Amino acid sequence: MDSRLPAGLADYSEWQARDYFETYYSEVVLPDEQAVLDYQLRVLRTATQPFARALEYGCGPTLHRAIAMAPYARRIDMADWVADNLVQVREWLRAGDDNADWNRFTRFILERESRLPDAAHVRAREATTREVVQGLFVSDARWDDPLGAQRRSHYDLIVSGFCLDAVSNDKAVWRACMRNVLSMLAPGGTLVMHALHDCLAYKVGDRMFPSAGLTVADMRGALEENGFEPTSIDVIVIPCPDNAVYGYSGILTTSGRRAA
Repeated sequence: MDSRLPAGLADYSEWQARDYFETYYSEVVLPDEQAVLDYQLRVLRTATQPFARALEYGCGPTLHRAIAMAPYARRIDMADWVADNLVQVREWLRAGDDNADWNRFTRFILERESRLPDAAHVRAREATTREVVQGLFVSDARWDDPLGAQRRSHYDLIVSGFCLDAVSNDKAVWRACMRNVLSMLAPGGTLVMHALHDCLAYKVGDRMFPSAGLTVADMRGALEENGFEPTSIDVIVIPCPDNAVYGYSGILTTSGRRAA
């Protein structure tokens, strides 16, 4: 067993969506989130046409990745294992302009797209997001078909941030989850994924939750095993040493295209 693994890891029966929001999203757009949103937007801008069907898998209680996706997809589904996370998402979708929790992220995204980040454009972008997000699903990445057999090879775009690596600190479990979730990506489809780099536990509130300790080689190997074109696979590590207080000091971010 890795000596870095802390004792007393929490399981997700102890998860509190609001704790996660308060720890990572409530005050500023942290530098690591700036970097991964930049990366996601760079990948999305390379698309020659909007994605017909997109999925954010493991959305947590967050909306910023969906807000970034919204102009690039005609429909977005969102899925998570924790029902409380989806409650937070649903409340934002229904709240309209009354919920300003994600305004700072929307402004950041607009700035990165060279759009004017004023109040009117923030409202318009969030309204677009509420229009294109159409399905919320409770799902378990450990299931062979996380959203049912009817969604095998269904999505043209899958975005997943800090989800599959957080299911377990067992890499075999992570590889199985990757296989299951990536089975929903259509031939020729695009993946954008973020994970904690070389991390075995991360902090939410006063609890530590598991992470799989992933490396560049782990991520590249998993994509190759699941039918991604080797020349399309991009895997980089973004250092974030200030986040060592949360249990990690780097972000692993990747993109790729599944072979047609």
